[in-house]
Amino acid sequence: MIIFGWGHKTISKFGPVRKISCGNCNNETSWQLQKLTSWCTLFFLPVIPYRFDHLIVCPVCRCCLELDKTEFERLKELIKKPSNTMSKEDAIITDSIVKEAGGVIRTETQINFIRQMKEIQANKEKNQLSK
Repeated sequence: MIIFGWGHKTISKFGPVRKISCGNCNNETSWQLQKLTSWCTLFFLPVIPYRFDHLIVCPVCRCCLELDKTEFERLKELIKKPSNTMSKEDAIITDSIVKEAGGVIRTETQINFIRQMKEIQANKEKNQLSK
């Protein structure tokens, strides 16, 4: 009797890509570059990989954006570089890959503006409740 199955998954984590605004949980966090491998199993041991998913994943809510293999490899190379040696061209490439996959990247000025607007809205609601 041979026990054969599929659907076993392993995750390889490569590190943070950059800060991205999550459309699902609205957090601005450093998303992680990951590779999800699906395996065929024999006697519950993974034997043959049959599917590879290349993703950048929100660490808060696990929402993800799927990348193609070339984009994934390019981001993987950029992650290996020390952060102080990353050029402007590397940052532009990273931004374009993330934006094409559907991510939203905001500048520090935009982030501060959004925080201030949320504080103003919270103060308005607090004042209305106290009246």
